[in-house]
Amino acid sequence: MKVPLYSKYPVLVGLESASRFILGYDASLIEVLNYIKNYAERALVRLESTVKRAPYNPSNNAKDEVSSFYLAVALAQHTDQWLLMRLADFEGKRVSADLIKEPGEELLEVLRKLGIEVEFIGGRDGCGHRIVLGKSGSREVVACYPYRVSIPMYLRYAENLLSEPSWKLVNRVVLKGFVYLSRKDLARLAEEVVKKRVVEYGKALSEDAVRKTLEDLIPNALRLVPERVRSGEARRVPAKVEKAFPPCMVKLKEILARGEHLSHHQRFALATFLLAVGYSVDEIVELFRSSPDFEEKIARYQIEHLAGLRGGRRRYSTYSCDKMRSLGLCVAECGTRNPVQYYRRIARELRTP
Repeated sequence: MKVPLYSKYPVLVGLESASRFILGYDASLIEVLNYIKNYAERALVRLESTVKRAPYNPSNNAKDEVSSFYLAVALAQHTDQWLLMRLADFEGKRVSADLIKEPGEELLEVLRKLGIEVEFIGGRDGCGHRIVLGKSGSREVVACYPYRVSIPMYLRYAENLLSEPSWKLVNRVVLKGFVYLSRKDLARLAEEVVKKRVVEYGKALSEDAVRKTLEDLIPNALRLVPERVRSGEARRVPAKVEKAFPPCMVKLKEILARGEHLSHHQRFALATFLLAVGYSVDEIVELFRSSPDFEEKIARYQIEHLAGLRGGRRRYSTYSCDKMRSLGLCVAECGTRNPVQYYRRIARELRTP
């Protein structure tokens, strides 16, 4: 049986219309919250799936799914910021994975409801704008771009992805004011929009009256948060000479401490910097534990690889300041060649009587 659209994508029901969707009439926020508390068990299942990165299978009842979704968002908001960011990441990835498989019309409908202004240009064969990459025997190897968005819209949707070279405009297919995209590209953009929307819903539900209404359920949600995250242990940086951190690394550490997502290049920059100034693999793993998409085995493997403990045993260096600027990661002019040089200079000054 086909799962209804709003069962799969409850995030599409905006906060302003949630009351009418759930209750059938306009009601106060507290009245809606008191009603959706009936879906506490389902909301906690959603949060448990979020924490464990386990599959979440929506029911065929859209009202149930929208109710449990909003209760999960409200509980996460009032339990721990890490849990809200983890939920945003989980819901974003879930939407992205489902959109890849959606038929064309359903895909466009979901994107429109997310506010993504996209045009399908696939034509009869569904390929749209085609680029010949080469040949395999006598056959052409073609890349298809059946969708396009305007450049301003692309920059808006891809805001958090632009530090990745593959998402920079210079590396995209751009013609006459439009950026041409594959279905996979669109799903990834939708993931970012969903993440942002979940966080916005959480902020809208942050008032004390909401916390008071949910105070009997918050302990149940708190039990799902790993102890190290709950205690704040995962967010503390070991006491080296933290005052000597360059502004770019302070910024990355602050993003991580808030439980927000770091891009691949941001993670690489921070991890290699910390290794260079004397942090152990274990210390860095603990710091990254507050990341919303943290998986310990993967994080440890990647950090050990950067430290030269795996693979070809090559120890990776921190990005230079020029590279940081090119990636959009530089936040101040420090008059130095790389973040490690800045750190050593300031640390030396701090130790000088």
